[in-house]
Amino acid sequence: MKIRDAFAKSERTSEIVTIDLPGVGEIKVEVRSKTVEEQYALIDKTRKPNGDIDGKLLAVETIISTAYEPGTEERAFENADRDMLLDSDSSAFQLLLAASNRAAGLQGEDEVVSDLDETPVDATSTS
Repeated sequence: MKIRDAFAKSERTSEIVTIDLPGVGEIKVEVRSKTVEEQYALIDKTRKPNGDIDGKLLAVETIISTAYEPGTEERAFENADRDMLLDSDSSAFQLLLAASNRAAGLQGEDEVVSDLDETPVDATSTS
């Protein structure tokens, strides 16, 4: 198969992440990769007037755009959920962000740089 044909036939990467939310219990979230077009649109959307990227907005928008109810086309979060996500448990947020980064091929399997504080965090999830 030619490389061009392989790219045309490839599917998006996805991962089921299991998160134990304090006070709620265990939930499962499907995290899917974005297309190249979607990734660059997200970067443009989070760019400040001076050209810098708003890391906090990028992290939240990444989760909104990659988290799905498992096995469906229903997004887990909507744009209106930005503030709620920012006020949510940071460990759960980091697990979703880490899975999104893995799906995008941005980081290694076990160590992910947080867009919130640029500190490596240990990310564990199940597939």
